[in-house]
Amino acid sequence: MDFFARQESARRSTRWLLVAFLASVVLVVAAVGVVVYAVAGMRVRPGESALGPAVFAAIVTAVVILGASFFKSLSLRAGGGVVARSLGGTRVSRDTRDLATQRLHNVVEEMAIASGVSMPEVYVLENEEGINAFAAGNSPADAAVAVTRGALTRLNREELQGVIAHEFSHVLNGDMRLNSRLLGWVFGLLVVAIAMRVVVQGLGRGGRRNDKAGALILIALAIMAIGYIGVFVGRILQSAVSRHRERLADASAVQFTRNPQGLVGALLKIAGVSSGSKLVSPATDEVAHMLFASGMSRLLATHPPLAERVRDLDPAIAREKFQALAAAAGRDAEQNRLASSFSDAPAPPATAPVAMPVETTTAPVRVANLAGTFDETQQRYAHEARRAIPEALHSFADSPDTARVLMFALLRSADAAVAARQDDIVSSRYGETMRVRVKESLAVVRSLSPELRLPAMQQLLPALRRMTVEERRELRAVAASLAAADERVDVFECCLTLLLEAALRSDLEREDEHGSRSLLQAADSTARLFTILASQGASGPGEAQRAYEAGMKHALPNQPQPYAPVARWPEALRAALQDLNSLRPFAKRVLVEGLVRTVAHDRRLSVAEGELLRTVCATLHCPLPPILSAPAASSRV
Repeated sequence: MDFFARQESARRSTRWLLVAFLASVVLVVAAVGVVVYAVAGMRVRPGESALGPAVFAAIVTAVVILGASFFKSLSLRAGGGVVARSLGGTRVSRDTRDLATQRLHNVVEEMAIASGVSMPEVYVLENEEGINAFAAGNSPADAAVAVTRGALTRLNREELQGVIAHEFSHVLNGDMRLNSRLLGWVFGLLVVAIAMRVVVQGLGRGGRRNDKAGALILIALAIMAIGYIGVFVGRILQSAVSRHRERLADASAVQFTRNPQGLVGALLKIAGVSSGSKLVSPATDEVAHMLFASGMSRLLATHPPLAERVRDLDPAIAREKFQALAAAAGRDAEQNRLASSFSDAPAPPATAPVAMPVETTTAPVRVANLAGTFDETQQRYAHEARRAIPEALHSFADSPDTARVLMFALLRSADAAVAARQDDIVSSRYGETMRVRVKESLAVVRSLSPELRLPAMQQLLPALRRMTVEERRELRAVAASLAAADERVDVFECCLTLLLEAALRSDLEREDEHGSRSLLQAADSTARLFTILASQGASGPGEAQRAYEAGMKHALPNQPQPYAPVARWPEALRAALQDLNSLRPFAKRVLVEGLVRTVAHDRRLSVAEGELLRTVCATLHCPLPPILSAPAASSRV
């Protein structure tokens, strides 16, 4: 199953779960109405009806469930960090001196570069000795990856990579959004039970035992029981979905790393250590379906058995060997925990530009198949790219203030007159001190090779996302003004502002990652997108038209759209992408294949074309790993 099929599967699961949740709400509401009607009917006076109180109770119950679900879902839209902090997570900064967390940060950073998504926030659950992890968030733009201290101290780098690759599959496959919605929906059902338990306790302590109080206690007990039954149904849904998605994540992790032994080793260590994968946080039950392995004992298992997961990854491990291998892995885990060093064995920074993994641009289907995935080639590149990014740049990624400084430096023009106008923009919004700081950081920016500018920029996004909504809006506006200061926007400036805008949207601005429209329904926007991509990589109008036609014949073979140059292309591109985001996943696959045909038409792939293609795909929630072939301006493939 490829990325687009997994996205379609996640959409179908979401629709099915929404129907199941609404059915559960209807049943709970109806049951509450029936209980109130039955109890109140025994106490109404002749000529009166119990229908009114029953309808009122049903309406209040529906409002409570839906309101609580909406409230919980809205709180989760603030990003995966909310979930990590609710379990006691501590955010990891890039300049951490702890060697184990430094290794974790390096692994996550490399996975982000390899997969083409922005760097997620990284958290450590310091009080958890079990081996576990999870990814949370609504999209890759606001994701957080959390790992327990037990996983950091007991796993080697290979095993940690396997666990992080598993979590990145959740980031890429749409599982995080599904998990967040499940969490919000089940919370709504739970609130009913909790509210009625409080009512029962309050009435029980009241001391008065009249008929009215007895009836209220009876109603509250019945509604509490109904609420817990609803929660039980919700847990069934959570567990069924979780077990299926965990199997997919295991398979994806092996696809990413091409090394099943890392993930197998982590699972064996969970089976072999006394703490296993258990978490002590009281919030564990809520997030059990998000975890890498079972975080608690519960009636409805959220994960397949460890032995079954291990055999799925390595069929050579027989059932009778599992316990012996787990015991040996447990001993190894304890030796790791007692070791004094977790060094990531950093190599000296790369001095030469890093070569990008080569992809055959004559195989658009192959490139489209890279969406939402990566392999050991991209991982090797990401490891080198992380080293090639100047260490001084990493220090800018730890606070919103310093990240904003470097973002402005990335947009600063080499032309003195344009730079002067940009300085005026920065000074007018943030003061003279900011202008000076931006100028002082130019040396760091100019030490970056061209193909590392966007990966470096994406390392700044976790810090920038910690700004207030108003600060985010101001930053987006200033970045757009700086890009347009010379009255033209180049490809890098356009890519940076598009990615920044997507990453810094407020909770209420965020949209679903995919819709249900076809390419035919979005033919005008499709044509504009192909025109823009063709014109940016062509040497002249004739070549641009031929590149456009090569891609459009694949995207809309039966609906020819004449080639027409686009004025003010950055604004047109932004509008086209906003419209095309509502395409269904399989339509996006065809779109990406067509875009690759357009880019590959001249058998060249420049840095600018690669940046633009990957930005388009990232904005459409189909992230591509690095596909440029060399650090030069363009190269033959």
